[in-house]
Amino acid sequence: MAYSFDSYRVEVLQRPFVRSDGFTTKQTAKIELFNSKGVLITTLSLGIPEMADVYERIGKMEPVNLDYCYIQGFSTIACKRYLQIDKAQPLPVAQFTACNSFFDSPVSIDLSLSISEKEFVIDESYVVTELFDFHLSNLLGSFRLTNCYIKAAKSNFTQVRFEGEQISFKNTIFDVGVKDFQDTSFGSGEAIFTNVDFGDGDVSFINAGFNNSDVDFRVCRFGTGKVDFHYARFGGGGVSFERVDFGSGRVDFRAAEFRAGRTSFNRASFHEGELNFEGAETPKGKLTFKRAAFGNVTLIFDLYQGAKSEIVFERSLFSQNISFSEAQLGKLIFSDCQFNSMVNLHVKQSDEINLAGCTIRDIVEFYTHGDPPRINSLNLTGVRLLGQIYIDWDANGVRSLIYSQGCTTVAEKAEQFRILKENFNALGKYDEEDAAYVEFKRCHMRALLLSSNKQGKLRHLINRIIYWAKKLLFDYMGLFATSPQRVIFSILVVYVIYSLAYIAIMGLGLGHIIATSASGDQLGIVARGFYFSVVTFFTIGYGDFAPSGIARFVAGTEGFMGVFLMAYFTVAFVRKILR
Repeated sequence: MAYSFDSYRVEVLQRPFVRSDGFTTKQTAKIELFNSKGVLITTLSLGIPEMADVYERIGKMEPVNLDYCYIQGFSTIACKRYLQIDKAQPLPVAQFTACNSFFDSPVSIDLSLSISEKEFVIDESYVVTELFDFHLSNLLGSFRLTNCYIKAAKSNFTQVRFEGEQISFKNTIFDVGVKDFQDTSFGSGEAIFTNVDFGDGDVSFINAGFNNSDVDFRVCRFGTGKVDFHYARFGGGGVSFERVDFGSGRVDFRAAEFRAGRTSFNRASFHEGELNFEGAETPKGKLTFKRAAFGNVTLIFDLYQGAKSEIVFERSLFSQNISFSEAQLGKLIFSDCQFNSMVNLHVKQSDEINLAGCTIRDIVEFYTHGDPPRINSLNLTGVRLLGQIYIDWDANGVRSLIYSQGCTTVAEKAEQFRILKENFNALGKYDEEDAAYVEFKRCHMRALLLSSNKQGKLRHLINRIIYWAKKLLFDYMGLFATSPQRVIFSILVVYVIYSLAYIAIMGLGLGHIIATSASGDQLGIVARGFYFSVVTFFTIGYGDFAPSGIARFVAGTEGFMGVFLMAYFTVAFVRKILR
């Protein structure tokens, strides 16, 4: 693998150089490489070929082997001039290899507008120039620029067409400068950028096409500068940015297309700036950011187009804002993440948004104004809410969002409603707090009943009776003291039921309501039943009627229900008024 260096010195020795395959040159280049402190790193001894001979071999469509050579000012333009080919025409090259070589030019190393039908290899070599140029080349065979050190102000791979089975830049180091792959087509071959160090300077893959094979950027390093994949197109193969260090510049994936493959940013590092996926498109693919480090980076997924796609963040810390405004998503999953800044989840549509196990320290916005998002499921299991969630109970259909979860228990649903209750209370949205509280109590009671299944049949039967008693008294009659109107209605219903019960008892001869005053004898059975019921229910106790028979027992239960419901109404009414 080539060494990175700060400066170098070339000495031309007047002695022949003999390569292991018998290739000889008249002169030998002694090249010394130094680090930034002037300390010698290594010394290279390379042959110096005659460029005319190299151009002759290209003209004869013979393989060009520049292994262990020091090449000064290689240029396809100079080659065309030598071969008397129109400079606007592409230069055909049969095969090109340069391993353990050194390309040197004060202006450019020009490999532009060439056509290589076979393998094109530059391996473990050095390139020192202002412009390293492959512009408009068509490389039909496998391409390798691997294990190299490129010390160029600009490396230009714009509009290159790679057609081979494999395109590899593995282990190559780029020094400070611009690296431009705009409008490049990587054909159907595998694109390998594993362990490439792009150094400081802008890196552009704008409108690059990676088609259907795998794309591998694992363990790459980007320095200070913009990393731009704007309008890039990734095919159906896997795309890996795992453990990539994206440096401190802006990372731009706006309007990029990720097809049906899986795209992984697992353990990637983003330091400062912006990670932008605005308008990116993923019809059926999956993006994963497991254990990615986002530093002080703002994440933008506005207008993301992925109605059947999935985006997964796992065990990540977000210090800056995140936005999914108007995004269309299949699933958006944040697992055990921490949000220290605002999160905009006002999506256009999503099948599922999962925040299970997350810590929220700021604002998470689902809906505040405009058109409400179309979300089918929301999972808040285990959320530690230190901030606030802006969501509308009715507009967002929160109740159905929680109950639509297929992978959570009733107890977990209860906990989610409790979190929402506390959230609505902090926001002063008391009606929505009451709605969340009712669902919390319902799920909590149901969870207790289900847990009793393990305690034996008798215990479970007792718990079921208790459950339905609570369901009737606390839920149906007053929505757990959150609805005075429901309690008033329940009072009327109970009063009518007891009145009809007294009428039935007297009509069937099972008991009687006896008048203790002369005026009471004038009332018929119906009037007597309704009158006795009202004075008993409200515990007025005039004493002008006395029950007998089974009516005596019924009157006792009505007195209890009257006291209970009046107290229940008082609690519900005061709860509403005091807030």
